[in-house]
Amino acid sequence: MPNRTDQPAEQPTPADMARQPNQILATPDTVDSCQQEYADGADVRARLGWKDAS
Repeated sequence: MPNRTDQPAEQPTPADMARQPNQILATPDTVDSCQQEYADGADVRARLGWKDAS
């Protein structure tokens, strides 16, 4: 029998939806890491025409 397309898709079970650790919260930012991230984005800001806030 072919697969029926008029039936709802199978829903994930709670075990399939186990929480994953949040990588953003797992590593706290430091002043140095924030400054490095800002410096790394300088070329993108320049290409987009953004100006640094005064």
